[in-house]
Amino acid sequence: MTDIRQLQPANVWQWFADICSVPHPTFHEHQLADFITDKVKTDGQKFGLTVEKDAVGNLLIQKPASQGMEQHAPVAIQAHYDMVAQKGTGSNHNFETDPIETVIKDGWVWANDTTLGADNGIGLAMGLAVAFSDDIAHPPLRLIITSEEEIGMGGVQGLSPDWLQVPYLLNLDSEDSGELFIGCAGGRDITFSKTYQTQALNLTNQPLLTLKVSGLHGGHSGIDIHKGVANANLLLARLLSVAFQASPFGLVSLYGGTLRNVITREAEAVLVGDKQALQAVIDQETAIIKHELQFSEENLSIELVETDTQNSQPTAELSVLSAHDSKHIIDLLNAIPNGVIRMSDSFIGVVETSISLGVLRLEQGELSVKSLMRSLGESQKDALANKIQALADLADVAVAFSADYPGWLPDPSSYLLATGQTIMQDYFGKAPKIQVIHAGLECGFLKAKAPSTDMISFGPNIRSAHSPKERVEIDSVAQNFEILLTFLKQMPKVA
Repeated sequence: MTDIRQLQPANVWQWFADICSVPHPTFHEHQLADFITDKVKTDGQKFGLTVEKDAVGNLLIQKPASQGMEQHAPVAIQAHYDMVAQKGTGSNHNFETDPIETVIKDGWVWANDTTLGADNGIGLAMGLAVAFSDDIAHPPLRLIITSEEEIGMGGVQGLSPDWLQVPYLLNLDSEDSGELFIGCAGGRDITFSKTYQTQALNLTNQPLLTLKVSGLHGGHSGIDIHKGVANANLLLARLLSVAFQASPFGLVSLYGGTLRNVITREAEAVLVGDKQALQAVIDQETAIIKHELQFSEENLSIELVETDTQNSQPTAELSVLSAHDSKHIIDLLNAIPNGVIRMSDSFIGVVETSISLGVLRLEQGELSVKSLMRSLGESQKDALANKIQALADLADVAVAFSADYPGWLPDPSSYLLATGQTIMQDYFGKAPKIQVIHAGLECGFLKAKAPSTDMISFGPNIRSAHSPKERVEIDSVAQNFEILLTFLKQMPKVA
């Protein structure tokens, strides 16, 4: 079987196939919103559906209760409809114009060397399958579909609290079947910047070189931050530091990563230096790094090559930094904190606070370094921000903090938690694992806007989200759709 529309449950997979057929990377997802809106206004009429779209592209689909459940408490199903756009180095995929090509392999659905968008397209597909049905029991229903979740959570930030006037909300943006998520980390963006003086490129005495790190697995900068996944930006900084100590050079450009919430898979530096002297040191450090990462990053590649200026940017448009300023940048990159800062005391095995250096740019003397910090608590975010500010002050670089979003604190008295524990115990034959995730779920913003709404999150097995190895397990989709339907049946009656 190669057609995901033939998978079960058919209504979920048919919707997911439709979602994959419409390009929807973050900031370019509104074509998919139009597709869903048109479906509501045509096919959705027979199910009693109505739809609203707000100024930032969020959708609210409402559906009356099924027969016999009119007196049960209303419930919202919530998912986002944008996806992370990441592809392999050999892929020519254009996320703004091309559909996602799906592949069925060993019980999982993958994409063809790109992100799949199961985060959160499969949750969206489950919600739409409920809305466009006449044989699923449910109370009065709201399907809240948000935009721009993957970069800055712009959709949920602009969401009207009026849309959240329901006692219960089921978020379908989790990635581990058989687990219930009751809390999440908040986040804050960090951007370092500085403008350096440059000088005209002179290749008379030394060649133009490119140092490239590639072949890394990458991953999600929150849920994978503690797994030993290597960050190409950090490996590049380490190599540059060791190389500079042996033979100083001038930096021309730096390029690594495209998104803050992705652990960078590739990074490169263009520089002017003594290739022979640098090669010896790079080879030595490469052997050390490959030994360190032999089990976690078996495909790691590090190469130093002479740059062919005839087939790249004209040398007249290139400029180089002094050795002094080049060292300043290298020292800064090696000093910026990265990885797990602290584990939680309250939830064993859960990361409390972390930071990930996601995007690195140096072009024509303009430096930009973008990181994302996460924490379960606001005070921990503030404390880390103070450290970052101190580092920036000492390094004489500008730093800006933005796109702050709150965490979601667990509620042990939650009706949905107690109900979900019973549902999953009955379904799987064992108690579900109760999780607090080190990633930004929209429930943080939703809870801030609707503090009295009881919320929980669950979903099928999704692996390597935010990378070209993203995949979703077929059987777990069916399992979690059944769990969703059981939740809907068990909403309590209105007192």
